[in-house]
Amino acid sequence: MRQTASRRKPGFRLPGLASDPRARPAALRVARGFREALLTVVALLGLACILVLVLGFFFKASFVVFRTGSMEPLYPVGALSLTVQVTAKDLVPGDVVSVRREAATALVTHRVVAVYPPSVEGATASLRLRGDANTSDDPLPYEVATAQKVLFTVPGLGTWIMASRGPEFLGAATLAVAALVTWAYWPRRRAAVQAEICATGAKPQQ
Repeated sequence: MRQTASRRKPGFRLPGLASDPRARPAALRVARGFREALLTVVALLGLACILVLVLGFFFKASFVVFRTGSMEPLYPVGALSLTVQVTAKDLVPGDVVSVRREAATALVTHRVVAVYPPSVEGATASLRLRGDANTSDDPLPYEVATAQKVLFTVPGLGTWIMASRGPEFLGAATLAVAALVTWAYWPRRRAAVQAEICATGAKPQQ
């Protein structure tokens, strides 16, 4: 009996588990459930990225982050909007669209005030826009062939998206995912055998 006890004493013990052998299988189940939950979250994020790529390819969809307060209060700073590409002549007053002038690099996301026939070749409409928080229309009309029409908006989400593009966040996310994958696929046979031994009281095979 003393020899058997001496064999079990130096048995494998996972850090953080209770000293009571009967509590170890429960702790292992909790750790396993936590790991599976994290893997599910990562898988859902990957699925969301694939969905965004599909929407962008087939429907010319894109996301717009509001960086100024010209469209408040409905579209506050930091809001994220999903947009799809439409023909400019199909727009009506009241639509919120993102357009870009030929000489500009930044998008302008304002509300359509009026739609006129185009005055330049290649355009399908001349759009007069105004920000909801502005007291006057934009200085010049937008002669465009297409525009990105806003479908729905999530306040505050754009701030997180912009922050996630920084190198610090990308580096931390890479390390976190690498650690999670390592934890998920690290060999656990010895821990599982020891947990079974603790639960059943059986003697390990030599």
